[in-house]
Amino acid sequence: RSGIQDLHRGCTFANYEVNGDGQRKAFTMAKSYAQNFGAGFASFVFSGGPGTGKNHLAAAIGNHLLAGGHSVLVVTIPDLMLRVRECYDGGQSEASLLDDLCKVDLLVLDEVGIQRGSSGEKVILNQVIDRRLSSMRPVGVLTNLNHEGLLDSLGARVIDRLQMDGG
Repeated sequence: RSGIQDLHRGCTFANYEVNGDGQRKAFTMAKSYAQNFGAGFASFVFSGGPGTGKNHLAAAIGNHLLAGGHSVLVVTIPDLMLRVRECYDGGQSEASLLDDLCKVDLLVLDEVGIQRGSSGEKVILNQVIDRRLSSMRPVGVLTNLNHEGLLDSLGARVIDRLQMDGG
């Protein structure tokens, strides 16, 4: 139930290819995050263009945590919004979906910013992130946006929350 896509199931820190200082810094931070997981509830944000290794590093963190007995869920924003819409069509309740998203030890939200910034999507992301961090459960965010774009997409309140506990 990890949500780690087949393409990334074999991703580890050992097989990550570092190309440049930015990737080296991200690699070091990701590996440290995985090794120290549980010492707090810091979240992480990996941002950069396509092909920069964000998904590989998030999957390496996830695979490391899964091997250590932790629960991890990786979900793309479009898939999350589809699940929310299914709630409205008589599937699982929205409250139950939020509970499921908040139970896992680490939730990674992929493709943040690909959504069109509808108020409904912002509310859902705000609820998920707020509830997880209020429960001291971290969130990983993967995005192609820079800081300003992420701020526009999620809002200052959510960005502030993601920085709790040193995130």
